[in-house]
Amino acid sequence: MGLINLKTDLKSLRYGNDRIGGANSGQPYITTDIPDRIGPYIGTTDFLLRGGVNAVTDSLEDIKRLGKMFADTKSPNGLLFIAKQQLLSRTAVRTQTSGVLNEGSYSPLSTLAEAGLIAFGGHVNKQGINPFAETGAYANNINLYGVKVKPSQPVAENRLAELLRGSSQGRPINFDGDKVVLNNGINVMTYTGGPGSKLGVGNTGIRYSQISQTPLTFSPRATSFTTSATSVGQNDFAYSSELLESQPKAIEEFGIGSPKAQDFRAVLRRNLEGINKDRALESGATPYAPDYSRANIENRVNLGDPGQRSGKSYAVYSDGVTTLDGTPYYSSVNTKLGSYATGLDKITSIPVYRSETVLREDNDGANPVNDLVKFRIAVIDNNQPNFKTFMHFRAFLGPMSDSYNANWNSFQYLGRGENFYTYGGFTRQISLSWTVAAQSKEELIPMYKKLNYLASSLAPDYSPNGYMRGNLVQLTIGGYLYEQPGFITNLTYEIQEDTPWEIGIGAIAGQDSSVKELPHIIRVSGFNFVPIQRFRPQLQDNDFSTNGVNTQGTGTGMTITDGPERFIALANGTNDNQTNYNSISKPTA
Repeated sequence: MGLINLKTDLKSLRYGNDRIGGANSGQPYITTDIPDRIGPYIGTTDFLLRGGVNAVTDSLEDIKRLGKMFADTKSPNGLLFIAKQQLLSRTAVRTQTSGVLNEGSYSPLSTLAEAGLIAFGGHVNKQGINPFAETGAYANNINLYGVKVKPSQPVAENRLAELLRGSSQGRPINFDGDKVVLNNGINVMTYTGGPGSKLGVGNTGIRYSQISQTPLTFSPRATSFTTSATSVGQNDFAYSSELLESQPKAIEEFGIGSPKAQDFRAVLRRNLEGINKDRALESGATPYAPDYSRANIENRVNLGDPGQRSGKSYAVYSDGVTTLDGTPYYSSVNTKLGSYATGLDKITSIPVYRSETVLREDNDGANPVNDLVKFRIAVIDNNQPNFKTFMHFRAFLGPMSDSYNANWNSFQYLGRGENFYTYGGFTRQISLSWTVAAQSKEELIPMYKKLNYLASSLAPDYSPNGYMRGNLVQLTIGGYLYEQPGFITNLTYEIQEDTPWEIGIGAIAGQDSSVKELPHIIRVSGFNFVPIQRFRPQLQDNDFSTNGVNTQGTGTGMTITDGPERFIALANGTNDNQTNYNSISKPTA
């Protein structure tokens, strides 16, 4: 049967009898009458409070709904959810604080407590019998690794020391009652559960990076692990760096040096406790800083290091950079737009490409396209303006000028000696210079292909009917200009007298045909760009606070919100940022 008599106010529909045979599932667990009128309600909308003033009753209703799900005897959903959380905990990585379930037991009380607190910004622990246990950086919770495993603990209680002794003696050791087997075939360590298990059943093995079935031994004052056949440095073990950094007392006791550069302030923080640590952080004596080994400029923007010889061979110049066995050191990178061969500087190596959007880092593992300051030029397709041809350059930026000009027309009244003026218009022009350089042989030709294409953008384009037309481009320079449309009026390539040249000589004699006789460094100067604004240029229309005298509704205090004009983009890397920058709230760009 259709709706009741083909007419209904929707209140006469009934729940229940929703299973085969007329049985009732009992769902939905909570039902609410349909209101008699439509319109915003102060008690139910986000007025003053998230969720409105009914946030308390709504939270209680959520707790009731979840409680019914967990206790529902007609549906297994609640019990299955609880069981799945236990299996997920079992398959987590085991630490020294783990019990039978690697991340601790799950209790429905955690979910019920979270449902009651989340409307007020409160959060509890998902795992653990006590959902209210402290888990902060300075919490005194015995289940926290930083509390249970202190840097100052005796060596005999140190996990790394026990691991080393167990490895030397080839015997199993126990961590909190769960057996951990050492030197188990190709594995340094094997433990039950973990990511290598299937639904928590089975074991997880931590392998040697160089597969060996020879048990490890350790000399307390040596700086490397050894096998019976050879000495193996710490970097040869995938697990060693992580363990050593987490066990500073073992490093000090056994004399093991860190395999990579450390921030001395991080070392100081690890050895400070209590009020001394708090004072050091608050005073700025031990501020937090990025990881030097990963956040350095070479790794952040793939600049490369032409002086780094580790793992590379420069023996045969005509072959370019190779590995020690002679195979090419740089391989092709696959992206959604195709593949290309990388050089030492991966941004300089990116070829000219056509796309609707810029090639980003998240596109199938593509190389990063941005330097510390993003810098690219995109030529807009005259036939399909949604497509652009992109050129990425390393941001070796030189002087830059941004010129704004207001034109005022002068006139004189009869009998008056002074000039009077009327506004005549507005213009803007940007001048820029930068340097392009090839650090390796593989970058030279891609670099010149981009310079060639950039120069061609000043020449005309022709329509299918043969009409001449100019080329519009989009210029991006950090957060100053973001995808700014306009046109280029001038461009000059300078070759300085101290610039080295590629002379194309082979390894022994003759010519190297894979490169051309070209300068390694080109200075791009005289680059003049006229922006075409995406808004009507006018005096920025700001809203002001009413802290002062307010007689006309515009306010006389500080700026609250800025108008939409953005001659300087204030870009955040993903858009042209219309989020306001003001003196009251923190900027988001």
